[in-house]
Amino acid sequence: MPSKRGMATVSAFQLPKKKVTLNTLADNPKSKPKKKRLGRGYGSGHGRTCGRGTKGQKARTGNGQPVPGFEGGQTPLHRVFPKRGFKNPFNRDLQALNLDRLQHWINNGRIDPTKTITMKELYDSKIIKFKDGVSLLGDGSQHFNSKITIEATKASKKAIERIEALGGKVTCVYHNRLAMKALLHPEKFAIIPKFAEPRTAKLRQWYMNPENRGYLAGERKSTRKTDATIPASLDQ
Repeated sequence: MPSKRGMATVSAFQLPKKKVTLNTLADNPKSKPKKKRLGRGYGSGHGRTCGRGTKGQKARTGNGQPVPGFEGGQTPLHRVFPKRGFKNPFNRDLQALNLDRLQHWINNGRIDPTKTITMKELYDSKIIKFKDGVSLLGDGSQHFNSKITIEATKASKKAIERIEALGGKVTCVYHNRLAMKALLHPEKFAIIPKFAEPRTAKLRQWYMNPENRGYLAGERKSTRKTDATIPASLDQ
């Protein structure tokens, strides 16, 4: 008498009783159990309490579990301690650019020192990753020896002194997010939008200060007309 394994092996090679076609393909019997319908009377076997048992937390609607952070009724941890600080939505994330790195890019021919270096040229050369602007710093100033004309969002006094000592020029220019996008990606605009002025009085005063080499340094406080030189990035 063949074993059960032998019978299974023989039956596996038997010809199917029905012709296998696309309309006869189906799962094995009882491979998909019927859906358990609750609350359909005692005769269904799942009426009354619907398999949840008697009253209690696990018999209620939902998954029977408390919300995240619930600690049994006592004051939860996220309410015990107070909130500290805040996130300033107007804060600008300026990327630092040191003079030694700028000189290295010039030496490798990735930046042309004979032209005005705007943030568009810095972006195209991939010297830094842009977000809200560039802060020009003076680290490695002893290695910097190029005469350049450069525009940045802000510049340190050490960087300004080193560039001007070599006969160069530094101009600090304000760009909001729309202006920065139009400067870096002008191909995305059918018409280049007008660049906005600094949004706060404090920021405007900073760009009007000649010591900061702001592009509004020649502007009078009583009028919007300016005697300052228009930066290359704003001269549209």
